[in-house]
Amino acid sequence: MPIKEKIKLTKNAAKCLNCGAVIESKHLHDLVWCKCHSIFVDGGLLYLRRGGDQDCFLDQSSYEVVEVDE
Repeated sequence: MPIKEKIKLTKNAAKCLNCGAVIESKHLHDLVWCKCHSIFVDGGLLYLRRGGDQDCFLDQSSYEVVEVDE
């Protein structure tokens, strides 16, 4: 069987360009707002969800490539 690669989320985080806060969602349904309430992150390592002022957002998430057997 061929080995395939999959991208795995290892950090779900964003930086607010208004207040400078770096916020991170660590668990499912862990909605975290920045200090000035301009942006939020959600989803932990299961999904990326962003909200708030999209012009004030810098993605700080990280990923890794993992091999999966199919």
